[in-house]
Amino acid sequence: MAQLWVKTHGGDWLRADQIIEIGIEAVQSAHDGTGTAEVVARLAVATGSGNWDYDRGGGTVGPSARVLGRYPDAAAAQRVADQLVLVLLNAARNAQITFEGEEVLVRPVHDRTDHDTPYNGHALDPS
Repeated sequence: MAQLWVKTHGGDWLRADQIIEIGIEAVQSAHDGTGTAEVVARLAVATGSGNWDYDRGGGTVGPSARVLGRYPDAAAAQRVADQLVLVLLNAARNAQITFEGEEVLVRPVHDRTDHDTPYNGHALDPS
């Protein structure tokens, strides 16, 4: 199975096999009232308060969510989310997935042209 890494909006990397859902969420800007939209990945890692009694009785346990990108409107975010889903479904080799504007970019893992590649490609099989 291919090992894929997806770069988040914050600049860190997610393993794609931990992603269980890709979607979009509307975000209201506090400064001018205009809305933007984010592409969000939900992960197979649960989050919660750490208090078992609280969490099981209606607390905040659920999949962890990470922002992958922020876009000026929901239509642009949906296009990026759709592209990302197609890339993830069709991946046949190890790759790093990044976002540039509304474009989803795929680089082979052994491409060391960027300083922040996950493990700088050393721990991944370049096949």
